Amino acid sequence: MHLTPSDPDIATLYRKIKNSRLDLQPNFQRGEVWGKNKKQRLIDTILRGWHIPPIHVIEIPGSSRQEVLDGQQRLAAIRDFLEDEFCINGEQDPYDTFIDSLDGLYWSELPEEITSKIENFTVRVLTISDYKPQEPGELFYRLNQPTNLTSAEQRNAYFGEARQQIKDLAEYMVELGFRREVLGFSNSRMAYDDVLAKFLLTLEEGTLLKKITANTVTTRYRSATGFDSELIRSAKNCLRTLSEALSKKEARLNKATISSWLVFIHQAADKFYDTEFIPDFFFSTFESLRESSTDSDEIKDLPKGITSSFLSKLMYIYQDRASSRVADTSSVVLRDMIQWGVLVLYSPNIIDADEKLKKLYSRLHYFSSNHERFSEQTLLEISRDLSWGAGI
Repeated sequence: MHLTPSDPDIATLYRKIKNSRLDLQPNFQRGEVWGKNKKQRLIDTILRGWHIPPIHVIEIPGSSRQEVLDGQQRLAAIRDFLEDEFCINGEQDPYDTFIDSLDGLYWSELPEEITSKIENFTVRVLTISDYKPQEPGELFYRLNQPTNLTSAEQRNAYFGEARQQIKDLAEYMVELGFRREVLGFSNSRMAYDDVLAKFLLTLEEGTLLKKITANTVTTRYRSATGFDSELIRSAKNCLRTLSEALSKKEARLNKATISSWLVFIHQAADKFYDTEFIPDFFFSTFESLRESSTDSDEIKDLPKGITSSFLSKLMYIYQDRASSRVADTSSVVLRDMIQWGVLVLYSPNIIDADEKLKKLYSRLHYFSSNHERFSEQTLLEISRDLSWGAGI
């Protein structure tokens, strides 16, 4: 990878942006997140003639275009100022009488000597060429380690197959209609990418007992190989099933519960091949129980032999482990076991498909009759006894 330095002035950089020769929004970049105050501070820095950090751009092979690897927010601020989207704040510290005289002025209101000074201000640009696919991403990661980028935003700069697979799946989620109003969170900071990456890694590991951390995902993104095509196909099928379920029953999901549902759907498809029962019946049953978990009197439709107080306890544990300690392996396992537990309680005919489900059904019935002895610790003991989550 070669980095070639140059020092174009702001007028040149602005022309390249306007002529679409310099792309501020390549698909590995996050959105523009600087507020007006940060943008005004950058313009203040330029007016004072101070140094601003270098911009890193990637040369696109076979094209005259470049993509910004690092420095998107700075260039967007410059562009917005030159397009009269915000004015100068002359009261920035340290106080300067010259800049104070410009307070409140927009670009189009500035005298020519000031606009010329800004246009002639040079910015160090490092142009990246002759690179291997993973090298720009590694550089982006190292440049942004000290910043407030989310883990998903940092690793999104890896130009590997795994990163592209995740990005395609995140776009597929949007196509299916997943959005903040449905899930309770948006993809504004690549939350979908984060959920999907951890979901695929869980499937790849084949267990719920291994904690998937941000570092685990980053290491996987750095790999030269992508995820197996069968896993990608399964992930798309799981997203379709969940999307259909949400179209029939509104439910506020967070990153923990959507992950649990995706893992559950994947396992159900593996066990039963047909997952139509999830959107047609089970999703609405389970999410309705979750909504009423704080009030046992609201649970009307009880499985045979199961008490309302026991079911409320079960759902309370699920809700608690979906809102705190969410990434602990014990939380992931408990949420999964509770989903399967509710399924076998409401549909006991399916337990013949799996010896572990038979045992779970039996334990839950026993503790429903002895619900005063049932607690989260009891459920953890059951999970350990059944080696729950060891193979998915």
